[in-house]
Amino acid sequence: MSNVHPVPRQPAGFSLIEALVAMVVVAVGLLGLAAMITAGLRSNQIAALQGLAAIDSENITGLMAANPAGVEAGNYIISALPTSAPGNLCESETAPCSPSEEAQADLWSFAETLQNNLPDPTAQIQCAVPCSSTGNTPIVVTVSWSTVTPNGKTQSQATYSTVYQP
Repeated sequence: MSNVHPVPRQPAGFSLIEALVAMVVVAVGLLGLAAMITAGLRSNQIAALQGLAAIDSENITGLMAANPAGVEAGNYIISALPTSAPGNLCESETAPCSPSEEAQADLWSFAETLQNNLPDPTAQIQCAVPCSSTGNTPIVVTVSWSTVTPNGKTQSQATYSTVYQP
């Protein structure tokens, strides 16, 4: 007889500790994925609001282009959005509006659209340089609104500006 001892076999499979470590790694990965999705959704909301601000700003510049006499007279220059509707909204086909009335109706429409699209909007329409009576002065449309930063903790003011050249 020989004195050869059989070699003990290694147990097959995973130990409980290995399985727990794998579960922790997967859980951390899923938490990171959830945080990325949340940040992505917030960023998407911010981008959507900026897109709406751009559309609204371009809309008022289009209305200004349709009323060059109102632009030249300075009827579109505002430091704050109007808070009440003008007496004439220029909706009648039989009674034409003056350039001033058209500008007031356009600004009221602009204010209503911003109120519907953006949280706590403010707007200014100002000359980029000192206004002149020639009507060639560039005009800056600036729209601001409240937004939550991507970290979701603080509220900030977002701004969109565009320049209209008559």
